[in-house]
Order: sequence, then structure tokens, then C-alpha cells
Amino acid sequence: MAATDSQKQLFSLIRDFVAEKSHGERRVFSLKKRIEELESELDVANTELGNGKRFKETTDQELKGFEVELSMNESSNQTLEARIASIQDEISKVGSDVDILKNEEATLRDEFINQMFQFKTEIRKFKEFSLSNQQQTSCQKTSSDAELIDLEKKVSFMVAQTDTEEEERDREQNLHNLLQQDVVVLSRRLELIETIMKDMKELQNLTKYPC
Repeated sequence: MAATDSQKQLFSLIRDFVAEKSHGERRVFSLKKRIEELESELDVANTELGNGKRFKETTDQELKGFEVELSMNESSNQTLEARIASIQDEISKVGSDVDILKNEEATLRDEFINQMFQFKTEIRKFKEFSLSNQQQTSCQKTSSDAELIDLEKKVSFMVAQTDTEEEERDREQNLHNLLQQDVVVLSRRLELIETIMKDMKELQNLTKYPC
């Protein structure tokens, strides 16, 4: 009876040992599998870390490039702003010159009108003199001819002077028109440059403070 009990205990111990061994083997297998999974995850993490480092380096280089480009753009903007100020001064000066020319043109126009009135008066006097001259006696003809010649010279001089002043007035008018066109063109160019400057500043602000 005692031998039978001993055998039972031995078999029980063997079964327990086998069961424990099997359980241990399963645990070892599970641990090995978990280790393999962790190693795989570690490899993925290392790869992602390397990619992250390379991305950071690339981003840093691009950022430095943007900073250099931004600095160059700011310097270019300052140059453009100085140029715009210079153009504005030039436009202001041209505008002042145009105003002066307008005043001179008005003065010349008034003088021309006065000269024309005087010319018409001289012509009227000449016609009146010619009519009265025809009614005078032959003894007065020599004196009248001298006066007529003198008057004709004056009239010819007035006509020549009037033509000269009219040509001068036309030249001044053409110059005035050209200056006005230049002012308009410069103003449009200035507006375009200011618009471009505004867009560049907005782009720089977006680069400095991205969303």
C-alpha cells in the first residue's frame, strides 16, 4: 500500500514537473516572441528617429535659406523704398515744372491775344488810311507812300512776330502735353511698384509667422 502511494506521489510530481516545464516553455516562447516584437518596434523607432533627424536637418537648412532670402528681400525692399521715394520726389518736381509751364503758357497766350488785337487794330488803321489816301491830292502822294511803306513794314514785322510767338506757343504746348504724359506714366509705375511692395511684405509676414 505504501509503495502504491509512493508511486502515485512520484507520478504526481512527474506530472507537475512536466506541466510546469510545459508552462515554462510556453512562457519562454511568449517572452521570446515579445522580445522579437520589441526588437522590431525598436528598429522601426530607430528608423523613424533617423528620418526625423534628417527631416530636422533639411528643415533647418531650408529655414536658414529662407532667412538668408528674407534678409536679401528686406535689403531689396529698402532699396526699392528709397527708389520709390526718389521717384516721388521726381514726380513732385515734374509736377511743379508742369505748373510753371502752365502759368507761362497762360501768360504767352494772353500776350498772343493782345498782340492779335493790336495787329487787328493796325490792319483796321491801315485800311482806313488806304481809303483816305485815295481821296487825297497828288501833292500829298509822296508823303503818304512813305507812311504806307512804313506801316507795311510794321505790319510785316507784326505778322512775323505773331508767327514766331505762335510757333513758340505750339512748342510749349507740345512740351506741356509730353510732361503731362510722363507724369501719368510715372504715377502708374509708382502705383504698380507700391502694389508689388505690399504683396512682398505680406509674403514675408507669412514666411515669418506661418499658420
